[in-house]
Amino acid sequence: MKKIALTLVLALCAASLASAELLVTANPLGQGKMAVSGAYVLDSNYQNTSGMSLGSIGGYFGYGLTDKLDAYAQLGSATASGLPVGISGASATGYGVSLKYTIIDEGSDIPVSVALGSGYKAFNNKTTVTGLGDITSTASQIMLGVGISKIMAPLVPYGAIAYRSNSVSTANSNSTQIDLTIGTAIAWSMQGAVMIEYTMQSITPQAGGSYTGSEIAASVAYRI
Repeated sequence: MKKIALTLVLALCAASLASAELLVTANPLGQGKMAVSGAYVLDSNYQNTSGMSLGSIGGYFGYGLTDKLDAYAQLGSATASGLPVGISGASATGYGVSLKYTIIDEGSDIPVSVALGSGYKAFNNKTTVTGLGDITSTASQIMLGVGISKIMAPLVPYGAIAYRSNSVSTANSNSTQIDLTIGTAIAWSMQGAVMIEYTMQSITPQAGGSYTGSEIAASVAYRI
């Protein structure tokens, strides 16, 4: 049972706590501009188990360091459901920081924006096992990615591919993953938008075979 609990910790830390960096389309915020967002993410097929899922809530803050370089910070928490018999609870809290640099800016001669991104996240995980109590661990994640978006007011469709390396304090629980995301921002004003996205994940644990999962996410963002 303890081994199952440690495996579940791996699944929790692989979550991005509102992943795909919901404020990050390829379009820059602009120097001195700020944005805030609240997001909900639902992960399915957790640990290659169709009945297990993870719900995450996250809050975001973005700031334009230059006209092309943005910095982001986030806080979030996640709770698992559909747990195996003998495990009464599993949750995680975390924070993250990331940078995004727009290498191609959409304009009259260029149809899309393209951006590169990198980020770091840290997690505290807790799994409650019947008869054993709470098992805790820490984890971290490094992300590298590239995104593309196009303004088609009031829509801003976007896509991204990201590589994530997940490190866990428990033995043999590290993993890597590739995420492919498509989504769109739906603007209700020059400053506010609703964002909806879908992510396919390919996850390769250090111990065990590779498997796929998926995420759906929604957020509300406002540019200050």
